[in-house]
Amino acid sequence: MVWNLMPNKCLVIAGAVALGGLLAACEESVSPILESDQQVTLFGALDMARDTQYVRVIPIRPTLAPSEDVPELSVRSVDLTSGQTRTWRDSLVNYADGSPGFVYYSPFRIRPGRTYRIEIQPDGSDLVTSAETTVPEEPTITILPEVVEFLLLATSTRLVVSQSLQWEGISMAPFSAEIWYRFFQISDFAFDDIRLPNAPVRRPLETGGWQYDIDLLRDRDSLAKQIDLTSSVALAGLGMTVTVLDDEFVQPSGVFDPEVIAQPGTRSNVTNGFGFLGSVGRFSVEWLLADSTMKVLGYNLMEPVNPHSRAWRPKWPDVPGVLPNGRLAGGSDQDR
Repeated sequence: MVWNLMPNKCLVIAGAVALGGLLAACEESVSPILESDQQVTLFGALDMARDTQYVRVIPIRPTLAPSEDVPELSVRSVDLTSGQTRTWRDSLVNYADGSPGFVYYSPFRIRPGRTYRIEIQPDGSDLVTSAETTVPEEPTITILPEVVEFLLLATSTRLVVSQSLQWEGISMAPFSAEIWYRFFQISDFAFDDIRLPNAPVRRPLETGGWQYDIDLLRDRDSLAKQIDLTSSVALAGLGMTVTVLDDEFVQPSGVFDPEVIAQPGTRSNVTNGFGFLGSVGRFSVEWLLADSTMKVLGYNLMEPVNPHSRAWRPKWPDVPGVLPNGRLAGGSDQDR
């Protein structure tokens, strides 16, 4: 087995693996060649966000010298639900440290709840190296109504505008969550999606699954730093995406630890070989806020130009005492 050694004896397993393609870990001593009758190391993760899947295949050699020779083996995948088999192609790539390696790929999208098996068979050998992964099931999503209320504090009141989404059917905590807002630009008749850097607050549900609590007022303030909400833009909707890892990523401790997965021989779900194969589920939902909520937040609304038209235009808020920018009325024209 050939491992790429980096400065400070840092083991880097590069290539098409989960969440951007890089699993890294360091240890005090690394044995780059393992005595074994296994022939192949497999690393990678199938990803619902990709229309082409990738895995890294490393033939086990008795030398440290990297090779650009095409491995004499075949790689295929089997959808164990439908029985469909695909033959993968090879591609020579250079990794961050300059060393060459081979990534195998096949153009297809994985589906939630299905189990896929990757099979690798060296030419002239009856030994098949394989690994299986089951894509996370599609969750059931419930969008709860918005909450608009004033909290009475000791010396003042505080406006709270929030909304919660419940994602049921996800046992392990999602790896990440992302919120985006979609705006319609009347000037160029186009839609712009703005993604926010801060994920909403997450908490487990007693019935199983997870609830995300979105602070709509905080989001509005963050968006106001990126786009002029007082101009000719209207809020056309918002959405959320969660990334869920399959059960193979979970360690005996019950958590996902990329450093453990990266250690050779520590964590492997590969039969007749070494390495790791997982899958990544990505699930999205889009929705609209109630007109009354958007008015309170100071967003411009969308309305049809006429009842029989498919054209839309911004609709300015008409809440008494509230300006289009969300400020209280009564200031000067310059404040507007």
